[in-house]
Amino acid sequence: MSSLYPFIPSFVGVVFCYLILNFNRHEENAMPLFLAFLYLCVYDLSKGFYLFSYVILFVIVYKFAIYKIQNVITCDNCILAAYVSIAYLGHFLLNAFFAYLDNETFPYFSNYYFYYIAIDSILSFMFFRVSR
Repeated sequence: MSSLYPFIPSFVGVVFCYLILNFNRHEENAMPLFLAFLYLCVYDLSKGFYLFSYVILFVIVYKFAIYKIQNVITCDNCILAAYVSIAYLGHFLLNAFFAYLDNETFPYFSNYYFYYIAIDSILSFMFFRVSR
């Protein structure tokens, strides 16, 4: 839907937050996690980004930055907003890095990203709670 109507966000920030918050319980809910990764890969394909770039971003963030973010930021809603911001801005920067390596044109950064970050942050505030 976001391809037809640019004001409808694609909710990848919400899905990315879900993955980060629930990945440590992957034995209990393996199917929803698989579907979330599948959604992110389909998003990469439909928007013309490099395939598995969200999966690579998730591995990098989950392995190296998740505990640092939770220790530095004290506000629970601010942690969720940071996850959403990392989902959009990190994905853009990772694809720009891949485009640089592949000698392709850089992806276009529009102002809609900030609108999507705001909408997905509000939805993440409503749906998720951070457990420390």
